[in-house]
Amino acid sequence: LAYVKLHSLLQTTSAPRRDEACYLLGKLETPLRRSLDSSSETFSWLVPIIRTLMDQCYETLQLQQFLPSLPPTNGSPTFYEDFQLFCTTPEWRGFIEKHVQPTMAQFEMDTFARSHDLMSNFWNACYDAMMSSSQRREQEKAASRKLFQELVLEPAAKRCKAENARHANVLKQTNNQQSTVLKQWRSLCRLLTSPRSAWAERNPPEVRWKLSSAETYSRMRLKLVPNLNFDQHLEASALRDNLGADHLQNPAESLPLAMAKEAKVSELEDDQLAEEDLPVLDNQAEPKEQNQREKLVVSEDCELITTVAVVPGRLEVTTQHVYFYDGSSEKEETEGGIGYDFKRPLSHLREVHLRRYNLRRSALELFFIDQANYFLNFRKKVRNKVYSCILGLRPPNQTYFGSRSPQELLKASGLTQ
Repeated sequence: LAYVKLHSLLQTTSAPRRDEACYLLGKLETPLRRSLDSSSETFSWLVPIIRTLMDQCYETLQLQQFLPSLPPTNGSPTFYEDFQLFCTTPEWRGFIEKHVQPTMAQFEMDTFARSHDLMSNFWNACYDAMMSSSQRREQEKAASRKLFQELVLEPAAKRCKAENARHANVLKQTNNQQSTVLKQWRSLCRLLTSPRSAWAERNPPEVRWKLSSAETYSRMRLKLVPNLNFDQHLEASALRDNLGADHLQNPAESLPLAMAKEAKVSELEDDQLAEEDLPVLDNQAEPKEQNQREKLVVSEDCELITTVAVVPGRLEVTTQHVYFYDGSSEKEETEGGIGYDFKRPLSHLREVHLRRYNLRRSALELFFIDQANYFLNFRKKVRNKVYSCILGLRPPNQTYFGSRSPQELLKASGLTQ
């Protein structure tokens, strides 16, 4: 059936090109030789196809030049027998080997290259179409997500944030109102139950007092005000003394005598200058000239204690100024710039007092005439040396001189009289 279809195609289509005709002859020559060797009937099916192909490509294949002994193909009744004998001649075999097979191989290579290009173009086109469609889908998904976020998520988030802020504001207003009402109610109760009111209590509670927050020029708080929120901190005291929670229900009458002795404050012998520092003070007691050249008197490592940080650094005291150099690795931004460095004239120094830091007698506090003060912590033995050096310079505005302790300075000031 395949031979019949191929024969009908050759008869109905136009004459093939030279490379196509050589390809067909080369492909038909192998079964033709096998049929001759085996004397099968396949030869009778192949002869009409080869005859039609030679008739159509007689000039294209130059058969007159390469096959001069070819039997006539136009209407010869003995073409079948003549062609069977002609296929065994060297002329036919030479034509097939020298002209047909090379052209057939070249045609196969060209066809394979063209088919490969076509297939690659096809797959490239398929890949591009697939990528474009995937990109289009991704773009559509991104657009849909963006639209969903703009239309749903962002309004919902804004509404949720606004609702939370409104709820927090309502709670804050309610708490403020309740606290205000409670303060007013307590104030009214105190007013109506005070000792001079109409509903005075027969057994009034004990009044607790505290220092007022108002300060004088000397930073002293001289006024006492009632402490309306007094708390004995019994739980903290029990935890400190390792008494446990049962102590709050059955408190002891008094602490043991040994514990009371340990809690007794010792004499403050270290809060005054030692004897070896007194000669330094006496030697430096002579007044210094104002136009003298500035000289370094003492330089020691210390810590500047602030309300929020402990700043390591170095204090230098000269005959004219007091310097502090911030030695921290990461300096913070302050009101005066970067870091806690300061330079103050020695003539502005008003007071120098011995202080404690973490229950250690190792600190000094400097007060200046512009109400500025600095709390400096030293090593314990260095503190007295720096103190004696500052007193030995005799600052003109300093109020107190000498090696007296804070108790003696308080008595000498007359503030307790």
